[in-house]
Parts: sequence; C-alpha cells; structure tokens
Amino acid sequence: MKIYLTRHGETEWNKMDRVQGILDSKLTEDGIKMAEILREKSKDIKFDKVYSSDLKRAEDTAKIVAPENKIITTPYLREIDVGNWSGRYFYTLKEDDEELYTTYFKEPHKYERPDGESLHDVMNRVEKFFEEYILNSEDENILVVSHGVTIVAILDYVEKIDLKNFWTNRVLRNATFNIIEYVDGELKVIKKAPKNPVATI
Repeated sequence: MKIYLTRHGETEWNKMDRVQGILDSKLTEDGIKMAEILREKSKDIKFDKVYSSDLKRAEDTAKIVAPENKIITTPYLREIDVGNWSGRYFYTLKEDDEELYTTYFKEPHKYERPDGESLHDVMNRVEKFFEEYILNSEDENILVVSHGVTIVAILDYVEKIDLKNFWTNRVLRNATFNIIEYVDGELKVIKKAPKNPVATI
C-alpha cells in the first residue's frame, strides 16, 4: 500500500499569516491551482480510498485532487485545536502569549491548554485514524488530505518519534505529496514534501 499524504491548498488565512486551527478560511485562487496541479501529477494513480479532515479547506482540496472519488471525512485528520489562538496573527502570539508559544515549539510534550488540544491529543487522533482506516486495509493507493500540524503528527507516528521531539518533522508546504509505504505490517516514509518556510497552524 502507498499512502499519498498532502496538506490542503493555500488558504486566505495562510496568506495573511493567521492561525486557523479548527476554524476555516477559503482556499485562495493559488490554493485551488495548487490542488489542480496535484490532480494532474496524480492522474495516473487510481486512489482506492480518499480520506480528508472534516474541515472544509481540506475537503475542498480533496474534491479537486480526486474528483472521481467519494471523500471520506473524519475529525481524526483535522488540524490541532489551538483554542483562542485561532484567528489571531502569528506575531501577536509571540508578543501576547510568549510562554505558551515557546512551550509549543520548544517543549511540545508539555504544551497543554484548557480551551483546545495538546500535541499528545493530536498524536492519539492520528493513531486512531491508522488503526481504524489503514492498518487492516487491503487498498493499494490511498489519498489523505489533512493539515500542517496533523501531518507532522502522522510523520512522527510512522517514524516513531517521541513527543519531546515532535518538531523533528516540520510543517510542510501546501498541496505537495508525502508518500508512506505500508508493507508486511510496517509503515515507512519514502518521500517527504519540502518544508514550509514559515510556521503555520
């Protein structure tokens, strides 16, 4: 089995450097074009299943990349819930919530908030997704459309990276394939998308 894992196309808030979390913003024209380019690149791949986050920016991307497929949405693949960070600009987080922001990136295993999820919560969601949808599947090619931080969690899960080192993998560019292979009960990352030049949630 091969799992083609991609982040959604560029959104309005990505472009504005605003935090999205589980809030949504529309795909930009460039974001739509990104998804169309990915569709063209994958035109010779027959996706047996297409899984997407239940957030609209991911589902819209999935519909563009795989228009012939039924899109199976699941909250397991949604972006991390960052509570009252959602909708704010990144530079305000560094200024107004420096301690929690620093913990998020420097000590990810200690990051917790009462109004959202910890990174441990996201890792648990990712593990449940694989257990319920992937590990017992006999499909040959699967498309998964998700979000920046959740994709980091997926790569960490596959590579068995400890939560203390969560950011060993970094947020990757929009609408670019990562490829995971699942053979004889073993998961392996065989291709990673380029890193995103700026942090995004």
